[in-house]
Amino acid sequence: MTDRFARLAAALLFSAPLASVTLGAQSVELAPGTMRYRLVGVTKGTQTTPAGSQSFEVGVLQQITVNLAKTSKDTVKATMTLDTIDVKSQTGGPDLSKLKGAAFIAMMSPTGKVYSAKGPDGLDPVLGQVVEGVTRILPTFRTNLVKGYSWSDTATTKSNQQGIDVSRTTVTKFTVAGDTTIAGQKALKVDRVTSIKAGGAGSMGGTALTMESEGSSIGAFYITVAGVYLGSNANDSLSTKMSVVGQNYEVLIKQNGTTNVEAIK
Repeated sequence: MTDRFARLAAALLFSAPLASVTLGAQSVELAPGTMRYRLVGVTKGTQTTPAGSQSFEVGVLQQITVNLAKTSKDTVKATMTLDTIDVKSQTGGPDLSKLKGAAFIAMMSPTGKVYSAKGPDGLDPVLGQVVEGVTRILPTFRTNLVKGYSWSDTATTKSNQQGIDVSRTTVTKFTVAGDTTIAGQKALKVDRVTSIKAGGAGSMGGTALTMESEGSSIGAFYITVAGVYLGSNANDSLSTKMSVVGQNYEVLIKQNGTTNVEAIK
């Protein structure tokens, strides 16, 4: 149970920064075609229960092939194939081997706003964060980009995180920092600062729980004026409280993490 608490907190941390990204003046739309990405995340933190405190570390590795096809003026079909997924911690990680090669489908706007998303049939509901993370790897954005432009965006998402129904609200300020070069390609760098609040209730291992969390993320992402997403980076912090319903038992989790996404050949 203790390790599952840690993995749940790590899932909340990794998915929050990627869940909603919004750009803003150069008529940019997602470019049709196929790209591959590698996501590497590392979370370190402490978990405190009435029995004491302990440290933990969780590592996540994903390689995802993304195919984008414009099906209408206002709709893009994104097919994300999970080539590799691995989660590691001191006490091991969940068996995700069945997800290797799985296809996730997202219907979205040409600027990345997700209309709907689904994973493969028969996916365990407790792996809902995998669907959210994979189908939201791409940024969402406004069509215009110009250096120095800033704006804010608020997004609310709902998902099931290892048996807990979670509602998450993120408020992000974006600033177009200017031009840069990523792997030899000219791109726009967009800085972002995000605040995160989440809460929910459900059951984990037969135990009824409530949870609440609050955190922040600082990072940037990169996109070409032709609409090719080249990756992102983020430094995150999150504090989470898990309470057992009807009992005087709380689990407090504090963590810091890094997440990096890069385009690969």
